[in-house]
Amino acid sequence: MRLECTQLWASWLDLPSQRGPMRVSRGGTVLIVRTIARELFALVETRYGHAQPTWTRSIEIPGDDDFPVLELPIDHLRYSTERGYVVTFAARTCEGKPLLIAQVESFLTAGHDEAQWAIPAAYTPRGDDQRISQALEFDEGWEDAEFECAFISDARFAVFWRAAVLRKRFGLTCPHIKSLYPVSLGERELEPLDDVLAAWHRLPS
Repeated sequence: MRLECTQLWASWLDLPSQRGPMRVSRGGTVLIVRTIARELFALVETRYGHAQPTWTRSIEIPGDDDFPVLELPIDHLRYSTERGYVVTFAARTCEGKPLLIAQVESFLTAGHDEAQWAIPAAYTPRGDDQRISQALEFDEGWEDAEFECAFISDARFAVFWRAAVLRKRFGLTCPHIKSLYPVSLGERELEPLDDVLAAWHRLPS
C-alpha cells in the first residue's frame, strides 16, 4: 500500500503469568509496569476494545522504506486534513500480561495555537469513563482535543510499536485515504512505549 505524502501530511509472545507489578530492566534500571485490576481492565475492554493486527501497515515514504502506519477503521477516527491528532499511551499489566492502552484524540488545526495544556486538579471520578481516564492518566492533554477512540494492544503489536519508537513517530490514517498524519512521539509518549516494549522483550537496543 502506498500513500501520498506532503509536508505536514507525510504530509507474539506468551509471557509467563505473575502477580503484582511487572519488573523489567532498561539500561540497567529496574522499571515497574503498573498493574491494573482485573475489574477495572474489564471496563477498559468494554469501553475500548482490542486493536486488530490488520490495522498495521508498513509503507515507503521518502527516506524510509518501512515506515509504520496505523490504519484505523473509519468508525474509530474522523480523518481530516483540517484536524491534528495526538495519541496518549498507558502501559499496564493485568494478571501478569503486559498491555499497551492507547487513546487517540483530535483537534482542529485552525486556532490550535491558542489552546492550553490542561492538567486536572484532584477529583473524584463520576462514572466509569472518568474512572478509566483517571486510572490511565488520560485526563491530561490539550483543552481543545476531542476523543476519537481508544484500544488495547498486546505483544502481537511489539514489532509495530518498536518501529514507531525507533523513528519517534508513526503514521495515522484510515482505509482508502491517500494521505497520512505523522504522529510525533515525545518523552511523554515514549516512556510508556519503552516500558511495555521492555516487558515484551522488544525494547530497541
